Amino acid sequence: MLKAYFSPLGIGYGHASRSMNLAMRLRSEGFSIFFSVYGDASSYLRGASGVKVIHCGEEMTWKQKPDGSPDLWGTLKSLSELRKFFRHIKVEKENMESISPDIVISDSRISTLIAAQYLGIPSVVLLNQPKLLLSPLIRRNGPLDELNDVEGYSVFSSVVERLLNTAMTRFWGLSQASIIADFPPPYSISKYHTSGLPKPLMDRIVFSGPLIEPKCDPNAGGNVILIMISGPGAERRSLAAVMEEILRRVPSDLKNYEFVVSLGEPNSSVKWEVDDNVRVYGWLPDKWRALSEARVVVSRAGHTTIAEALMCGRPLMLIPVPGQTEKMENARSIEEMGLGLVVRQSEVRSKFFDAVRSLLQPDYERRARDFRKRFEGWDFLGRAAGIVESVLY
Repeated sequence: MLKAYFSPLGIGYGHASRSMNLAMRLRSEGFSIFFSVYGDASSYLRGASGVKVIHCGEEMTWKQKPDGSPDLWGTLKSLSELRKFFRHIKVEKENMESISPDIVISDSRISTLIAAQYLGIPSVVLLNQPKLLLSPLIRRNGPLDELNDVEGYSVFSSVVERLLNTAMTRFWGLSQASIIADFPPPYSISKYHTSGLPKPLMDRIVFSGPLIEPKCDPNAGGNVILIMISGPGAERRSLAAVMEEILRRVPSDLKNYEFVVSLGEPNSSVKWEVDDNVRVYGWLPDKWRALSEARVVVSRAGHTTIAEALMCGRPLMLIPVPGQTEKMENARSIEEMGLGLVVRQSEVRSKFFDAVRSLLQPDYERRARDFRKRFEGWDFLGRAAGIVESVLY
């Protein structure tokens, strides 16, 4: 039996969930599955059936401010994360030597690719952010001009951006194939992170579509405003606190809608004492049912959540963390396609309900429904599994 060794980025649950989806497809085709995890991915995959889960070490992440925004300078000055990175390479190498996988599948983890390259094991990398965007984006007239207010965005950050992207291109090139887990251009959620790539990288990437298997009923009835709070802990908690405050004062014209909140906390039993038409879960008991019943999905602009909402034909309100350029650019892309609205974190209290009213208009629903129909025949996981298998055979 062939062995597949998965290693997802451990920040949040998006990378772990999409890696698990692909792992289950490969398992159905006869692969034995192993996972190397840390951080949030550990709690997400704990107790997963049919896979062997190995903890690969300490959590690695960028430093964050209390509002969830990245602390660029704090991260760059910290040597502890660099030491963790080298320890991850060592542990990954030891894990692979013990398991002897036939193929390694890294979801955005460079340490895994280095270890696989050292041992001569073929590898595939899953990406939706093959390059970083750190330099200032001059959008003084748009909803994303908040980026200009973030400390640390300067000429120096432009230099850092170029150096990091040069290094990342070389690291992604250690794999035998690069899968962009996104819709193909011009429909890509992460189009600003997947365009303008160096030719050697662009020539070897394949857009598989998001690594999900939609199970929603787009014709289901429901009057739900679904609020899915995702991302690393500080990002989740900062928005959750604001949403709890906002949902204490649902206006009368929206009282006929049910506001369903997922805190993105698998082990949480938190309950808010708010309006009767507000339901709060630590973790949704049935995500696809909730998406099927939703009229609008509110999100932090995480890639997986956006893809799931779109494949259910639901328009989005996106509230990216200031300075978190991956999610800010995801949000920008969705707004430009007419599939949602961006609300700045600093303006959520004043603009939340107006944005809900706008997204309930027929034009947003029609565009989201048309987007779903464009891709409803795609077997995203089958496309990605085919690329993995092509590396082996």
